[in-house]
Amino acid sequence: MKFIKKLFILSNILLAIASFICYVSPNIDPEINWYFSFFGLSFPILLIFNILFIGFWLFIDIKLTLISLITLACGWVFIKGFFAFNTEKSSNGKNDFSVVSFNISNAMSAYDSNSALRKEKTKEMEQFIKRFKDEDVICLQETGPFALDLLRKNFPTWNFHTLHKGSVILTKNPLIKKGEIDFGTITNSCLWADIVINFDTLRFYSIHLQSNRISKDADEMIEKGNLKDKKIWLGIKGILRKYRNFHVKRASQAKLVKSHAETSPYPTILCGDLNDTPISYTYAHLSSGLKDAFYERGTGIGTTYSGKIPFLRIDYIFSSPSVKALTFQVIKENYSDHYPIAALFELKESSK
Repeated sequence: MKFIKKLFILSNILLAIASFICYVSPNIDPEINWYFSFFGLSFPILLIFNILFIGFWLFIDIKLTLISLITLACGWVFIKGFFAFNTEKSSNGKNDFSVVSFNISNAMSAYDSNSALRKEKTKEMEQFIKRFKDEDVICLQETGPFALDLLRKNFPTWNFHTLHKGSVILTKNPLIKKGEIDFGTITNSCLWADIVINFDTLRFYSIHLQSNRISKDADEMIEKGNLKDKKIWLGIKGILRKYRNFHVKRASQAKLVKSHAETSPYPTILCGDLNDTPISYTYAHLSSGLKDAFYERGTGIGTTYSGKIPFLRIDYIFSSPSVKALTFQVIKENYSDHYPIAALFELKESSK
């Protein structure tokens, strides 16, 4: 019995060490060392096991709950990146503006090879996106020709910034300047636009960083995985190789966006699909000096990816310090493999 208890203590200590490595990982550039990024990716799993250990030690030896309690206390700031406990702020309406960010996956949820079903699904999709007509700015990602046609049809009077590269910015407000940060790809892209809202100008970014391209592989392994099968281990090796290559590429793209945003003469709003969790170098680098709307005003679990990998928050809205988040919402309706996110902001008087 003593041996088993010691084994559990050792397991808990190793879990705590892994958790602390996880806390450090966002500060390590994957272009220098990419191994640490795996610890950040595994944070939700580490969190669950720490909670389980606390429950376990409550019945065995209450003093030993301190191992995981101290571990979780030290990582509280990271826990808030996944699970928020905020209340909404009231609005006076004077300097408010609303923003939606959505990886629309080319509106493929509306497509079907059967023409009758496609017509029905397209109508549903149109009804869904029409709900955003009262917003000031909509930032979209993975917007191919099919989705773009739907958007132009349903937002005929809005200003569009699109280069047929996936990212799109729509606004019903005056758009005075626009441009692109070229990643050298079509799907993964970043567009920016200077938009006049309430007589102030803000710069908006619609970002889609390098995809991991592992979600389908991971879903397949979760459904059919048998660890005794050699093919599964080859699949795991392939996933790790993809993750390494694309994580490094994503960090490089994040640096380009951050450098550009730092030159903005206006308050900035960065929206999009980063394909990385809040415990990552990509998130830490892009959010530096900015505020995360979910962190400020979100409530509950912040999952934005609707696939089988649990607790993935990879879609964000960041804002300059002079822009205050009043509300934040994850719209958990399945019209893509991502959920739309929406925020209401207030531009502080001192920023004028």
